[in-house]
Amino acid sequence: MDELKSLRGLMKEETFKGRGFTNKMRENILNEIHSKPSKAFSIWKKPIFAPVLSFLFFAACLSIFVYFGGTQLGIIGNNASAPLYEASDRPETLGKEFKFITKVPFDVKNVSTKTGEGPYGSIQTVTLMGPEKQTITMSFQLLEPGTDLTLSQESVKVGTSKGSYSESEDSLKVNMLTWIEGEAMYDMQYMPARSGITLSKSDMIKMAESFR
Repeated sequence: MDELKSLRGLMKEETFKGRGFTNKMRENILNEIHSKPSKAFSIWKKPIFAPVLSFLFFAACLSIFVYFGGTQLGIIGNNASAPLYEASDRPETLGKEFKFITKVPFDVKNVSTKTGEGPYGSIQTVTLMGPEKQTITMSFQLLEPGTDLTLSQESVKVGTSKGSYSESEDSLKVNMLTWIEGEAMYDMQYMPARSGITLSKSDMIKMAESFR
């Protein structure tokens, strides 16, 4: 731009005297030199793309920061709400009067069973364990006809059956769901162990509704 300004100052009428320029040639050269810069040229005086690129770079960095920060804080990405996988076949020891889970949020690596006594009679317990020690423990119990059982936690529905739901307050966030179908009472607990994958109330109800 400084060279163009200097050239404009030098290109006077007398510059062309005795140099073989026609009047038309002199007019064209003077008009070109003394004319204002074209719009196409002036656009590049102010780089409009630099601020746009800077903004896009900032937005991308902010998105990455929010995602990874949220993951570390347990806000993003650690809640399962994930595909439920086919569970193992029901244990032979489980009575035919009970339904059994068919969908769980991890690949079942180990199944264990035991039988005990509870306040309403015999209880059968089945525990499913995943590759990172995540655990689902289910208890199955038959109630005597007319048993008046009060479910004291948050009231929920499992299909058309009444149930109750609660979560522990510690860092592991153990989920607990109890529901009654006919004369059978089911209790299910999920413990994330080392997996870091927690479940929501909705996830727990989906698992309960997979009982067949």
